Amino acid sequence: MNLYEAIGSRHSVRKYSDREVPERLRAQILAYFEKSSRLNDRIRTELEILDNTKKKAEVKGLWKTDAPYYLAFYSEPEEGFERNAGYIMEQLILYMTVKGLGTCYLGGSRVKQTVKNGKRLVMIAAFGWPEGKLYRESPLAKRLPLNELCVFKEEAGEQIKTVLKAARLAPSAFNAQPWRFIVYSDRIYVFAKKSRFPLNASEAMKDFSIGIMLSHIMLAAEFNEPLADQIFLPGRCFRFWHISNPFCK
Repeated sequence: MNLYEAIGSRHSVRKYSDREVPERLRAQILAYFEKSSRLNDRIRTELEILDNTKKKAEVKGLWKTDAPYYLAFYSEPEEGFERNAGYIMEQLILYMTVKGLGTCYLGGSRVKQTVKNGKRLVMIAAFGWPEGKLYRESPLAKRLPLNELCVFKEEAGEQIKTVLKAARLAPSAFNAQPWRFIVYSDRIYVFAKKSRFPLNASEAMKDFSIGIMLSHIMLAAEFNEPLADQIFLPGRCFRFWHISNPFCK
């Protein structure tokens, strides 16, 4: 299984065994973080693994999941940092899925150290060996169908449909899926969906969720090589627009 294939089978795991994750595998996770793709490589980020095997990790939050380990992701609070964080962290989550580890984003959770080396805590994720099933069938994912997420201006080709299917499966806070697509035969325009409740928790994590979705687009495009040279991700200056903040002109 590769990262693209993991998109269809990964789901949130909320029960974990007490089995230790080897130090070597934890080191591999940290090494993968260093080489993962960024939306903005000028934003400094940092990843920390918290060992909770002795129940001493101070992780708190309304939606906290008890786990033997946690990832703590920190970032400089520069423009677009939450979107960049989601983009990077989803690559890590899928990498860990490939390695057989269960994971769960813990939006709204916090650790004692919320600022580290000038970087702000953005997200916590639980991880460890799952107690139960690690994978699920992609049709079981609770997501809106593509016809509710997309406006099709032209008939989309199979490669574009592949990218859209990967984007559709992206996890988001409360499964809000805060994105919409305008689709042509050879390109996609991506928009952030405005919320009717701008102060709710889902809205607060919208940019992070959009970063997750963009990582799915990137992985689907790279898996389908003919798309890799024309894909529309910010930083590569192709055909991607955010509704209020265009990356390309």
